[in-house]
Amino acid sequence: MKRRVLVAATALIVALVSAGCGSDEAADATAPSPSPTPTPTPTSVVWAGQVCEDRDNLSAAVSALGSNLSYDVTSDRSALEQIDRQLRVQVLSVADAANRVGTTLAGAPVDFVAANDLVVSVTKAKDDASEAIDATTASLDAMMSAGDILTGVAEAGKALVGAKAAFEAAQALVTTVTDATSTASGELQEAFDAAPQCQEAPAS
Repeated sequence: MKRRVLVAATALIVALVSAGCGSDEAADATAPSPSPTPTPTPTSVVWAGQVCEDRDNLSAAVSALGSNLSYDVTSDRSALEQIDRQLRVQVLSVADAANRVGTTLAGAPVDFVAANDLVVSVTKAKDDASEAIDATTASLDAMMSAGDILTGVAEAGKALVGAKAAFEAAQALVTTVTDATSTASGELQEAFDAAPQCQEAPAS
């Protein structure tokens, strides 16, 4: 009797050990292999991509401004208020987008000596756009603070002239950035070529 009990206990222990080993082997077999660590994107490519993204945002802001530069300037103050609301938002959007382009370009990686030439070529176009935008907002301010409707209408006319100048200058800025990114050379061009945001130029 004792012998049968001992044999049964031994068989049970062997079964439990075998089951445990089987579980470990199954777990090992189904364990996922570690994923490879992705290679970080070079700083130069990140920067180049941001330049192209900012350029595209500027292009969109310029298009929005140019889509409605023909307002009905009448002797109705409500019409002047409408011009102020719409035109002010549009020109400020262009100003913000242009400033972002300048800020990104100024943050070029230090080893990109060629980026200095790009910054110089863009700065003049950006300054022209900023000057026209400032003139437009000044005319809008004068329009809204005018003491009589005739003066307000005259300032509205000046604001529209300024907005058209801002549109043309900002459009020239988009073209300048696009040309600079497509004609770069060396490491600078490699960075633009590698950035997904730079693969398609914005529609002019």
